[in-house]
Order: sequence, then C-alpha cells, then structure tokens
Amino acid sequence: MNTISKTIINSRQNNIEISIPEEKKKNISISQGYEIQNDIFKHFSKKYSYSGWKIGCTTPVMQKYLNIPSPCLGRVMTRDVIENDTILKFDEFVQPGVECEIAVILSDKYVYSKKNNKLDEIVKRVVPSIEVVDNRWENYKHEKTSLLIADDFFASSIVFGKGSKKMKLKNLKNLKGGMKVNEQNIGKGIGSDILEDPINALNWFLNFNFSENNYPKAGDLISLGSLVQTYWVKKNDTIEIEIEEIGNVKVKFE
Repeated sequence: MNTISKTIINSRQNNIEISIPEEKKKNISISQGYEIQNDIFKHFSKKYSYSGWKIGCTTPVMQKYLNIPSPCLGRVMTRDVIENDTILKFDEFVQPGVECEIAVILSDKYVYSKKNNKLDEIVKRVVPSIEVVDNRWENYKHEKTSLLIADDFFASSIVFGKGSKKMKLKNLKNLKGGMKVNEQNIGKGIGSDILEDPINALNWFLNFNFSENNYPKAGDLISLGSLVQTYWVKKNDTIEIEIEEIGNVKVKFE
C-alpha cells in the first residue's frame, strides 16, 4: 500500500483533510487512481461491507463544474447506503455536499460473471437518491482527476427513497427532478442529462473493468449521476429531492 492510499485512509478514519506532498502526486494515471481506490476498498472491506456505487460526471452540469469530461466511479459502504428520510451529523464530514440523482438497485437475477445481463431483468427498483459527497481535499479544483478517483470521487453516503419497481428503463431519460434546500428550489434537471440517457450510464458501469473481489453484486445500489450542481451543505440544512414517477427523499444535517 502506497503513501497516497495510507493518507486517504487516515483522512477517513480521522475526519480530516487529505494532504499529500506534491512530489507524491506527480504522474498518477487514471488506472493508478483506481488501483489506489481498490487498495482502500481492500483495507476497509476487512471490517465493513460495501453495497453502494456512485458514478460521477455523467451530466453536463457536473462535467462543467468539475472540468472533467467523462464518468468516474466510486464505492460506498453498506452502513452509508440509507433507505428513507434520515438525519446525518454535519460534524462527521469534512465538507459535505449533496446531489440529486436517479439510482437503480440490482435484482437477484444480476450475475457479474454473466456477459449478457438483460437490463429490464437485472434492475429491481429505480429510486430517487441524494448522494452525499464529502470534499476531503484542501482544494479539489487543483487536484488531478486520478487523485479524486483514488478517494472514491468524493463518495460518502447515499440516501434513497422507496422508488418504483414498475418504472420502465426506457422512460428514465424523460424523468424530471429537482432539489430543494430549506424548502427553496436550487436546481432541476432531466434524466436525459445523464449521458443522454441514464441507461448509458448503467451500461458504462456494467462494462467497467472491475478489480478482483471488488465488483457489483445483486442488491447493490448504483447512483447514476446528478441532475443538479453539487450544493455544499451548511449545518442544520434540510435537503429534499423529488423525481417524477419515482418519488422523493429528504436528509437533514444536524
């Protein structure tokens, strides 16, 4: 395990910013970023299970915001994949943010080793999700994409609603959604913002070159991308997202 892996692990365990010397950050490729991410997964998976995935930078608003033109993947621990409205402790994050997303839950028919999984069969439920990100960097805008990937691309928690088992995947691109902070509208979007169709994000995920023992399983939740720009949370903020046909979900930071 290298210096970067150890530094990120220390950041998460102690809820502090990530500080990596410049000479250690040079020439880190995207593939090396995912290797570091996998090192971190191996470390924490000795104690914690994982069942959440987030795909970042799948919409124009987020690609422009982060100046990253292509999707990036991160993992979320099972303990941090939370169903229904909840309250989170603001002080347990370094700098929390929230995003308004469409997510899917994989059904029991999903088999990783099977090459031709049929999408309509392997998606159990489509749900509204608030991805809670955590900016653990002093200035993430100055960090290479590969380093952001190493830290699971800001992944922290996913709070999701009941959703729908009957939602037709071909209609995801037409779903409109938005986010409110303290009952004030702050942004809205449509499913087609996600790589032109959320199905494209799901296919990108399913075709990803996963590492050994770190791949999707039945029951996992995949959050496909944010319809609105990240909102950086303040203490006592209440965030609610609503996506037509699949419902809403709410989280408060105390």
